[in-house]
Amino acid sequence: MKDAAAKVMPIVVGIVIGWMLFHPPALLAPLGPARYLVMVLAGSALLVASVVMIVAAALPREVSLTPTTAPADPALDALVERYKALGFEPAGPTYTVGMAPAATLVGLVHPIEPVYGTVFRTGTVPAVVASDFISLLEGERGGLTTSANRRGGTLPGDAGSFRQCILGATPEQLFAAHCDAVKWLRTRGVRCRSVSAAAFSGDFTRAVGRQREIFMANPVGNAVRAIWRTASTRTEGRGRLADQPGIEAQIRRFLGARS
Repeated sequence: MKDAAAKVMPIVVGIVIGWMLFHPPALLAPLGPARYLVMVLAGSALLVASVVMIVAAALPREVSLTPTTAPADPALDALVERYKALGFEPAGPTYTVGMAPAATLVGLVHPIEPVYGTVFRTGTVPAVVASDFISLLEGERGGLTTSANRRGGTLPGDAGSFRQCILGATPEQLFAAHCDAVKWLRTRGVRCRSVSAAAFSGDFTRAVGRQREIFMANPVGNAVRAIWRTASTRTEGRGRLADQPGIEAQIRRFLGARS
């Protein structure tokens, strides 16, 4: 029931907001044209509140990873095979991730590079199959994520949230760019720690918890930022890390906060 509600909530909210904008209640008629401004403000408040609820459900306080019994997904399986061709190895079974709506996740780990791979299918309507590469910083202070999906840069991060969104890149290109970024960060004094199949589930759940903590520190402000980024198609961390405007300042903030 909770999963179904999470799937339809964005659709319902969109319909309600649309109705509010064009059908202000009769009690606002004395306001004249200003009644539409009132409804815009009310609709905006509803939108922000719904985003806070959606993110809170997608980033639960305690996220579970349960081996899945769902049927195979050809698109997901094809991505997993491309990761294996890059040298990645399974980091456990295929999981159902206990968020709302539930997602399907395949975790992988590289035996040489300090990199996890995640291939996943969202539980949204419609479902989206995507993947990314993740490295974790020493001291559990953040991480580096590389993907071709602009949604990966929608939620605000902190100084330890390093992101590369390379639109249109293949998994092979993304992996090369990710490894380059790991090496580049090392030259700036930011090191990634080792990873392993045994540590994957714990590392994943801690990463979700960290993202929730960042968002819930200022849920209204962060929801507004997420809405703006979605509406404007602006992605935090677009392009290769070394070429991103403001990256040196972010590294200084990170190193300053660590000291």
